Amino acid sequence: MQTHLRSCRCADKVSQSGVRSSLVALCVVRIAERRESYRPRFSNMSTRLSADDATLASTFLRLRTFNDVAVLLDVNPKTLRFYLHKANNYKAFTLRKRCGGFRAISSPVSPLRIIQRKLNQVLHAVYRGRSPVHGFVRGKSIVTNAGRHLNRGLLLNFDLEAFFPSIHFGRVKGLFEGKPYLLPERVAITLAQICSYNKTLPIGAPTSPIVANMICAQMDSQLKRLAIDCGCTYTRYADDITFSTVHGRFAPLVVYRDPTSRKWIIADEIQRIVASNGFTINPSKTRVLPRGYRQEVTGLIVGDRVNVKRKFIRQVRAMLHAAERWGVLAASQHFHSKFDRKQRLGSRRSDFLRVLRGKLEFIGAVRGRDDIIYLRLMDRFLPLDAKARMRKVIASSVASDEVLRAIWLLDEINGPTQGTAFAAKGLDLCTAAHVLKPGTQASCPALLLRGLDLHVVRDNDHVDVARVSVNTRIPVQLSLGDSKSLKIGDTVRILGFPLHRAGSSVHIQQGRITAFSPWHGVPHFIVDCPIVRGNSGGPVLNGQNQVIGVAVKGQGLPKKFGDDDELSRFVPIDFALGFLTDGDNITSHRG
Repeated sequence: MQTHLRSCRCADKVSQSGVRSSLVALCVVRIAERRESYRPRFSNMSTRLSADDATLASTFLRLRTFNDVAVLLDVNPKTLRFYLHKANNYKAFTLRKRCGGFRAISSPVSPLRIIQRKLNQVLHAVYRGRSPVHGFVRGKSIVTNAGRHLNRGLLLNFDLEAFFPSIHFGRVKGLFEGKPYLLPERVAITLAQICSYNKTLPIGAPTSPIVANMICAQMDSQLKRLAIDCGCTYTRYADDITFSTVHGRFAPLVVYRDPTSRKWIIADEIQRIVASNGFTINPSKTRVLPRGYRQEVTGLIVGDRVNVKRKFIRQVRAMLHAAERWGVLAASQHFHSKFDRKQRLGSRRSDFLRVLRGKLEFIGAVRGRDDIIYLRLMDRFLPLDAKARMRKVIASSVASDEVLRAIWLLDEINGPTQGTAFAAKGLDLCTAAHVLKPGTQASCPALLLRGLDLHVVRDNDHVDVARVSVNTRIPVQLSLGDSKSLKIGDTVRILGFPLHRAGSSVHIQQGRITAFSPWHGVPHFIVDCPIVRGNSGGPVLNGQNQVIGVAVKGQGLPKKFGDDDELSRFVPIDFALGFLTDGDNITSHRG
C-alpha cells in the first residue's frame, strides 16, 4: 500500500514537473511571438528628413526626452529602442590598407544605417565647420583642402593614429552634454548609442565623420592659432593634418630636424595639443616635403595648381586606348585580370565603363570640368558608352579659363571677314549676322578646336544677330543675364578676337555704357571701349559674368549707321533672344 502511495506521489511530481516545463515552453513561445509582433518594419521608415537645416538645428537644441529624439529622426520610439538594443546591428569585415595591414570596418545594418543617416543630416545642420576643416563638410573636399597649400616652401603632413576608435562612448556623450548643446543626460546617452559600437565610433557608420569633426573642434582651434602665430597654414581632412609655409623653414614650434639623426621631429607644442585632445600622432606617416619635391596633400599634387598624379592620367589614357582598339569587352577582361586590385565585398566584378567614368570625373573634379585634358578624355569616352552623357560647364568667373573656352573665332576661308561667337546656355553659338560669309569656319583656340564648318540655325539681318551650330560637342557655355535693367554708367566687359592673328588669345576689354541709341526699331547701347574688326559677335558681360548683349558695330566695320558708324554698339541679349529662339527667321536688308 505504501509502495503504491509513493508511486502515486512520484507520478504526481513528474506530472507537475511536466506541466511546469510545458508552461515555461509556452511562455517562451508567447514571448517570442510578442517580440516578433513588435518587430518594426523598417521598409516603411523614411530615409531622409524633409525639414530644412534651420528647423533641424532649432529642434535639436530643444531635445529633452528619448521620444523627442525619435520624433526628430522621424522614427517610432519603439522602433528606435528596438534597434538600439538589438544584437548583430553591425557587419564586421576587414579591408586591406595600401600601406600594409588591414582596417577593421563595422558597417551598420540597413535599419540602423537609415537612422544614422538621418542623425547625420541633423548634425550637419547643427555643426558650424571651422575654416581649417575640409573633410566631410558640405562644400569642401580633398580639392579645397589641397588648394590651401599651393606654392609652399615647406609642407608637413602627419596622421592621427586610430582616429575613430580613439573617440569612445564617453567623449561622444560629453560632446552633446557640454557647450554649446547642453542636452539632458538621457538625450546625450541616446545620441551616443546611435553613433557608437563597442563603446567607440565605428569605421563605416554614417555618423562617425561628423561626430569626429565636432569632437575635434577644440583641437582645430588650438592648432589654427598656433599656425597663425608661426606664419603657417593649417588644414585637417579627417585624420590627415597638414601644415605649410611659404618660407624655406618652419618655426621651431611646428617641426624641426634632429641634428644627430637628421630626421624631422614634430615639435612638443603640437604633440601636447594633439595629446590633450585625446589623440596620438602616427610617426610612420609623418613627412616634410620641401619645394622642388613632389608635394602631396590628401593624395593630390600641389604646386602652382591642384592636380592629379601623372600616373593616374596615363592609366586613364591606357584604358581608353585599350577600349578603342580592342573593344570594351576585351579591355574589361584585361583590366580585371591584371590591374583591378581594389578589394570589394562579395564576388561581383566592377563595371569597366563605370570605373573608367569614375576616374574621368575625378580628373574633372580636381582639374576642373573646363580643363582641356578632361574634355579631350571625355570626348574619347562618350563614343564608348551609348548611355553616357556629359553636363555642360557654365562659366562663372571672368578671369577663369572657363570663360575663354566659351569664346569662338569665326574666320572666312580665303576672305578678310573675321568675327567672334560665344557659346550660350541653350543657344549653341551666338554671333553677329554680318560676319557670316560662305565658307566661314569656327575655331576655339582655348579648346584646341580648329576649322569646323558652321550651320546657320537662325539669323536676322536687320537685328544683326545669328545662331549657328558646329559638328562637335560644345562643353563650356556662358549664362545669360538680364539686360532690361541696364542703364548709362554700368560697367561691361566685351570679349572677342579683334584683328586676330594666329596665336592670339581672347581679348577682354572693360568699358561703360555711355548712351542708349535705338536704330530702326532695334535697341542699341553705346559703350566707350572700341569694338573693331573681329570683335563683332562677341559677348558683352556684366559684373556677374553673364551675357547681356551681342557686339554688332564699331570702328572700322562696314558702314551701317550713318553718322554714328564709328560708335561701338551692342544689341541687348533679351531683345536678341526673340529672334534667336522663337518664330521663323526674319531677314531684311540693312538700311
